[in-house]
Amino acid sequence: MNFDKNTIIGFVLLVAMMIGFTWYQGNLQKEQMIADQMMADSLRKVAVADSVYKAQLPPVKTDTIAVADSSTLAKEDQELRDRFGVLAAAAKGEERWVNVKTSKMNLVFSTKGGMLKSASLNDEYTSYHTGEPVNLWCDSLSRMQLDFALDGKSYSTTQFYFEPSATQIDVTQSPAKLSMRMSTTDAQSYIEILYLFSNDGYVVNMDWNVVGLGDRMSATNGLPAFDWKITGHSNEKGIAAERSHCSVYYHEGEGDRDYLSESGDDDYTTEENAKWIAFKQDYFTAAIISEENFQTGSKMAVRNREDSSFTKDYAARLILPVKQGRDRTDKFRLYLGPNEYNQLTGTGVDEFDRIIDYGWAIIGTVNRYCVRPLFWFFQSFIPSWGLIILLVTLVIKTVLFPITWKNFLSGAKMRVLKPELDEINKKYEGKDAMAKQQAVMALYRETGVNPFAGCIPVLIQMPILYAMFRFFPAEIVLRGKQFLWAEDLAAYDSIFSWSQDIPLLSWIYGNHVSGFTILMCASTFLYSKMSMGSQPQMAQQPGMPNMTVMMNIFTVMMLFFFNSQPSGLSLYYFIANMVSIGQMWAIRKYFINESAIRAKIEENKKKPKTKSSFMGRLEEAQKMQRQKLQAKKR
Repeated sequence: MNFDKNTIIGFVLLVAMMIGFTWYQGNLQKEQMIADQMMADSLRKVAVADSVYKAQLPPVKTDTIAVADSSTLAKEDQELRDRFGVLAAAAKGEERWVNVKTSKMNLVFSTKGGMLKSASLNDEYTSYHTGEPVNLWCDSLSRMQLDFALDGKSYSTTQFYFEPSATQIDVTQSPAKLSMRMSTTDAQSYIEILYLFSNDGYVVNMDWNVVGLGDRMSATNGLPAFDWKITGHSNEKGIAAERSHCSVYYHEGEGDRDYLSESGDDDYTTEENAKWIAFKQDYFTAAIISEENFQTGSKMAVRNREDSSFTKDYAARLILPVKQGRDRTDKFRLYLGPNEYNQLTGTGVDEFDRIIDYGWAIIGTVNRYCVRPLFWFFQSFIPSWGLIILLVTLVIKTVLFPITWKNFLSGAKMRVLKPELDEINKKYEGKDAMAKQQAVMALYRETGVNPFAGCIPVLIQMPILYAMFRFFPAEIVLRGKQFLWAEDLAAYDSIFSWSQDIPLLSWIYGNHVSGFTILMCASTFLYSKMSMGSQPQMAQQPGMPNMTVMMNIFTVMMLFFFNSQPSGLSLYYFIANMVSIGQMWAIRKYFINESAIRAKIEENKKKPKTKSSFMGRLEEAQKMQRQKLQAKKR
């Protein structure tokens, strides 16, 4: 055994104490207590790790240790009273867990702080990565607390221990309650967090009750406040796409709901009172709703995570309203569940359903009130979501058929006029471009053909096309639904993948090949070829891009962009393209008679011509432009 300097000194001191103790035993009985006390004091100053030394120590009287422990406890209690005042009674304790189970959720509360520790959903919603029920946040990296000031000092509920009314609750009959009470040194005063659960929903009512202490709570430096930080788990296939739909959503003042950046780090301080804030994941949300609004100056933030196991870090510090009186109650509701339209609207909270980002303005309206009800109508009697997408596509294309017909009719008229347009181009080749434009416009006016008629149907269809682009990534009902080789219509499908990351290719394209994206791009290419072939080929203007080349480039770009998009979206566009190809073929073969169109055009030429206001303004603008060009030449 090796002895260092400190060990030797300790050993010498120990031997000296033993000799002294033996000598004192020869003194009078009245000196015995003094000797024992000296021995006890000396032993507390010497730390001897070896058991041999401990065995050589003389016995110490039990009543002496009890006196010492009592003194230490009294000192600790006094320190707690000095630090926490009337709250000292709750500053010591042992952390325990309270488990609450409903048909929708499994919740865990901590007696240290009295707040929600973890929240997971039932087996209806599972993580893609683990197959376990979705956990709304990472327990070890998250925190929920109430901060307040009492008698001029700042505290947090996480500093205190609460006494639960139960240690386990199985909510079989709605409603059920859980009381977490924090005692004080005043029997008439306490702080309580009261929870109310229902068995069939995702909302937990939470009341913060302050009894007998409200008038001692100062409202300074943004207190009292609800402070909440969470780190979101990755639950979906494709972390990049999942992160792009994660952010903090909130409703401030009387306006529309708003949200922080979904692509990068962002933060915001409210300029008006806020009704609710939500930590939105791709398909799930943890939110808090205030019955009396969070005050101006509340803060919220979102940060991206580098770890592939997590999506983002969320944070909010929400200021509670100032109140008077010895008692105060603040009422909240926690929403802990899926971004499902009926569940969100069921809360009755303004703008809460817009946590689902169906798109802005008319796009969101089309999705909420047209597309989504259509999906749910077919879902009520068709089990396959692939077939439902097929039927929805057929319904949409059928409704849009009159617009499609107008578009093709306009193209047919332009084809009929093509020989005459070619003559005008040949006549004015290398000459005055303005005169050529006026001649073309005169031909349109004479024949009654509107060259812009084909643009209007396209513009009308655009909201529908973009609405579907926003619908599929937002609709949770498609999550986990299989069709053909796609295991999840809410995520990308893969017919071939590779584990090794290939530089540049993995960044641009990914490490998989989406089968439905391949089909969609192939059908887009075919539709473009047929569509361009049905249009009159105008003379290529100098400096103007070749439309055929542009469409081919666009199709290739879609191959890269849609590779990581939801397979349901690619499936929809593939079906829509195939239906459009069928409609194009049928219209050209059975519905459009170009001979009849030419006869109608010839008949229009014989009618007296009246200029429309639009054509008149267009010709006047061309005339003025021509005059300016001529003036410059002079």
